[in-house]
Amino acid sequence: MPQTYLVTTDYGDVLVRVNESCTNALEDDLLSLSEPTPEEAAAAGYSTPLRAFSAKMLDIIEGIGTGEVKADPKVIALLKKERATDELTRIERWAKGRRRAAGEQASESRG
Repeated sequence: MPQTYLVTTDYGDVLVRVNESCTNALEDDLLSLSEPTPEEAAAAGYSTPLRAFSAKMLDIIEGIGTGEVKADPKVIALLKKERATDELTRIERWAKGRRRAAGEQASESRG
């Protein structure tokens, strides 16, 4: 079962799943994002605020590794931090987009 986290953003909750087959955390297939069902939210047990999830994001990246990327350790450390920041931004943007889409659907159903 993939590592799954319930992350709370200013725009709502996001279910974050770590791709078990990912071998390079610097690639785009590291995480998948979805709206949590009530069952998934309950199974998660607790939610983590997005800002607090940043430390876990670095742990995830460290655990997956960087595959065949060879570079100075300082450069690798910088790439890992950049990747964590990119993923956190992507989680927030995804939640914001979902909220915006839900608002548009509500407007259409009223109109």
